[in-house]
Amino acid sequence: MTGAELERLKTSSRRIGSVTLGWHDCDFCGAFEGNGEYRYYLPDGEVYAAPMMILHYVEEHGYRPPRELRDGLETAGRPRWDWRAERLRGVLLDQSEDPDFRCQAAVDLVNWDDPRALDALRRAAHDEDLADSAGDAIGRSLAAFVDRGLARELLVEDLHVMVRHGIEEESGR
Repeated sequence: MTGAELERLKTSSRRIGSVTLGWHDCDFCGAFEGNGEYRYYLPDGEVYAAPMMILHYVEEHGYRPPRELRDGLETAGRPRWDWRAERLRGVLLDQSEDPDFRCQAAVDLVNWDDPRALDALRRAAHDEDLADSAGDAIGRSLAAFVDRGLARELLVEDLHVMVRHGIEEESGR
């Protein structure tokens, strides 16, 4: 994998989703633990998922992700609003959806620089039940919008304590 491909992979590995309660040790060296996965939303509509440990596998063990993923990351940038984003927005805002799915939607919507994604995250931040269980994920996603200059007017003090915690955690990195 070239240095440029590795940099694109690192840059595209924004948020860890599908976090589990346990940890997985590297099968090759045992020196690295991971939990969760990255999802890569490509402009052509494809979505790739890879374990959190993908960067370790590439850097330490010479793993090469599929050519389609590497090529997609080369042309990617942030995806344009499409059916995937609309579906994630719908899941996040649907109170009848499974809370874990809603949390994953909050994690993945950060891939779109779109006012609809930000609006959905703001609305989710004020959903008391969701904020109790997934407020930190919502806060981390909101922090990403703040960092990119897309949510300057966000009033953090008006948000649920868990959402504020997520914003503080993400901003402190």
